[in-house]
Amino acid sequence: MKATRRTALKLIAGTAAALSMRPTALAEENTASSNWPRDETKPYSEFHWSKRFSTAGFFAVSESPRKVFNFNLGWRFIKADIPGAQAPDFSDENWEAASLPHGLEILPENASGGSNCQGPAWYRKQFTVSASSDIRTFLYFEAVMGKCIVWVNGTKVAEHFGGYLPFAADVTAVLRHDNSPNVVAVRADNSDDPTYPPGKPQHDLDFTYMGGIYRDAFLIQAGSVYVTFPEISSTVAGGGVLVGIKDITGKDADIEVRTEIVNSRPESSSCILSTTLEDSEGSEILRQQKKVMLSPGGSCEIIQLLSPKHVHLWTPNDPYLHFIRTDVIHDGKIVDSLRTRFGIRLFQMHVQDGLFINKKQIEYKLSGVNRHQDYVYVGNALPKSGQWRDAKLLREGGSTVVRAAHEPMSPAFLDACDELGLLVTEANPGWQFYNAQDPLFKERLIDDTRQMVRRDRNRPSILLWETAINETPDQPIEVVHQLHLTAHAEDPFPGVFTVADSDIARAAGLDVYYYASASDQVNTFTREYGDGGEVDNFYSQNAQARVDREWGELAMLTQLRIRADGLDGVFGTPEKQIGAALWAGIDHQRGYHPDPFWGGLVDIFRLPRYSYYLFKSQYDADLQVPGIETGPMVYITNELTQISGQDVVVLTNCDEVRLSWMGQVIATQKPDAQYKYVPHPPITFKDVFDFHRMKRELDRSRQWSTQMPPQMVAEGIIDGKVVTKQVRSYAGRTTAVKLELDNWGMPLIADGSDFSPLRANIVDQNGTLKVLAPGYVFFTIEGPGEIIGSEFNQGNPMRAEFGTATALIRSTTTPGKIKVKAYVNGLKADEIIIESLPTKMIPIYDRVYAEKSRKASGRSPEIKLSSISGLSTDMQKLQDQVRELQLQVTNKEQELMDMKNKCSPQ
Repeated sequence: MKATRRTALKLIAGTAAALSMRPTALAEENTASSNWPRDETKPYSEFHWSKRFSTAGFFAVSESPRKVFNFNLGWRFIKADIPGAQAPDFSDENWEAASLPHGLEILPENASGGSNCQGPAWYRKQFTVSASSDIRTFLYFEAVMGKCIVWVNGTKVAEHFGGYLPFAADVTAVLRHDNSPNVVAVRADNSDDPTYPPGKPQHDLDFTYMGGIYRDAFLIQAGSVYVTFPEISSTVAGGGVLVGIKDITGKDADIEVRTEIVNSRPESSSCILSTTLEDSEGSEILRQQKKVMLSPGGSCEIIQLLSPKHVHLWTPNDPYLHFIRTDVIHDGKIVDSLRTRFGIRLFQMHVQDGLFINKKQIEYKLSGVNRHQDYVYVGNALPKSGQWRDAKLLREGGSTVVRAAHEPMSPAFLDACDELGLLVTEANPGWQFYNAQDPLFKERLIDDTRQMVRRDRNRPSILLWETAINETPDQPIEVVHQLHLTAHAEDPFPGVFTVADSDIARAAGLDVYYYASASDQVNTFTREYGDGGEVDNFYSQNAQARVDREWGELAMLTQLRIRADGLDGVFGTPEKQIGAALWAGIDHQRGYHPDPFWGGLVDIFRLPRYSYYLFKSQYDADLQVPGIETGPMVYITNELTQISGQDVVVLTNCDEVRLSWMGQVIATQKPDAQYKYVPHPPITFKDVFDFHRMKRELDRSRQWSTQMPPQMVAEGIIDGKVVTKQVRSYAGRTTAVKLELDNWGMPLIADGSDFSPLRANIVDQNGTLKVLAPGYVFFTIEGPGEIIGSEFNQGNPMRAEFGTATALIRSTTTPGKIKVKAYVNGLKADEIIIESLPTKMIPIYDRVYAEKSRKASGRSPEIKLSSISGLSTDMQKLQDQVRELQLQVTNKEQELMDMKNKCSPQ
């Protein structure tokens, strides 16, 4: 803090000393680059890790009296319903060890069709924590799937319904004060339940209720005067810290900060609220202070106005982030301190001109994808690093917007969206279901809206709030209107927009419509395109756009052309339509169908199809965005195999491409002419590759060489100059396995649940990928790590698909070097060293209790039959008929919704 700025402030007596004692921690630590090093062995900066991921909705301050502990470690788990397991003295010695995020089982690659476990499960944990009347202790869960109850030392402290939003509990009164271990027990039940959203049975659902405590948990301690939690506060547009952008003029901003403070003491308390605007490095820009008098047990919301000049604004292509540092000062000492991260930005909608950010028109169409949150093998239990990788994968791959489908995304994923400039349509949980028979459903839907907005209201990446339930025309209009009002009440500032399908949105008075008509005087967005019209019917669900990567080039090229046609339609819409989201960006599991959704730009292992590079090529060559790789690009879609096609499709954002094959220039071509609107169409070179012609030429010239194989070269040309190129070599003899850590620069953290994807590529003698090579890859591991899955889920060994097998390498709680080897019978093996790094957030758990826990067995998936065993033949037949009718109803609902979407303007 600069002395000149401090002396200019009118500090209330006793405050200056308290504030000057705190170091400007963020400014002093390493702030080298927002890009993580690609080398996984390099140490990571504690500053960047703490700045990247929020904890319970805020960013901890290291010297604050408010202490935030990692509550993920040291759990025990059982997949069963155990009466009385909440009792402190209950014996859980036979339960298996677990670290959060945690799912109910390790799943196979195909976990669709309801093959995942549903039902009650229990978690227990012991911990010791300082407890006194001057310390308030809270448990905070980011998400537990389904309905859950939490007990501490046998006393129920929380009950929550819904699997996607956080909840918190003040456990101060039930903690033990004699330093003996406390016991927390959680009963989590992901069974079908129509009393809370989504409510629809999983067997009729287009996604799955993967169970468990599948996001992070924290234990937070604060003093007796502290900033409240939005999840606990009943104040409308209150709880915690709310940062609202009231206006932006040039680079000057008007900001309103609302802070709620509570006094848990039995006597009145006078304190000072100090609110500091900081830049991304933690340096102070300006500060305001206000004296507050709190009654015994009372709370107060304080409103402060900040008007910074010449500030760095947040935009998608320059996602600069600021902090509000909040200090509560009592008797000259800081008694609570936290940071709230936000971006200074203002969204506006102009009917004829589209989206404006900071009063400037966005002169490009938002193009992105839908995203479900599940991941191969682990279900929904994706750690923070995986959430961040997903966001970067999509943003770097050409997406400027992502639609949450159909539930609020993980805080870690949204942290990454804020940092990378990936705009978000956030969604209430639900799909094609509204329970009008039970008023509890409506109450919980409204509460979901309130909690969703409270959790994410400070995020600059949130563009639209999808408050209505997706594809549910029978939801009452008055309820949809109430959800709209709730969102605006909880975030009462400009730039807040609710959205739903046009017929519902029009009747309920929402701000933006999906599929608006030409006569609607509002802006519109296409929430889904590119899939429904390709499906033969919604029972079989075969489609040319849904292809497994292992089906090869022809299948992926077919999908590519469908995607190119779709993009051409998106970019050809008028400015009134701000953009569109493809269904979907990433493959996902489904409840009502035995096949996963295979239409993503990347598969469930996060390996790209050709369409991924089509989307990536839509970024202009001169685009620069901090945190992602951009620039000129070319990508050859022909694999040069014995079954590859003759035409070569090149994806590029250059003016033209010069293609050479076997040392000869084939042609220099501009993009394909049939596309009118897509910024950077594919370029198709006709009749280039022919396996037999290649063989004859090499035989005649005697140029076959194991060291110098035939090569295809694509050179990207802009303004007559070569600016980039790709070289693709013909693959020879299948020779070896080559390991590659695909962590996108995110280090592996030794917290017991973090993992990194490891790719085992089958290659020839020159290291060229052999996409047609068969073989099972066997992985072995040494050191403080483990491989997720084994032979029971075909995770290890894994059959190579399109030349690649993936292992998920998970850390233990011990940091260190992990050696992984990969073998294929008859081929040269490979090994890699991965170093896991210590967790920086202090974990709190009973180490002796944890060490005595039974090691996790792998939690194999249950085998579920299509009919219930043990029934009579007639009963089984009746059950099958009912199930068939249920499927027919779901299929018809899908077909009707698809027809409706087709009839709506794009």
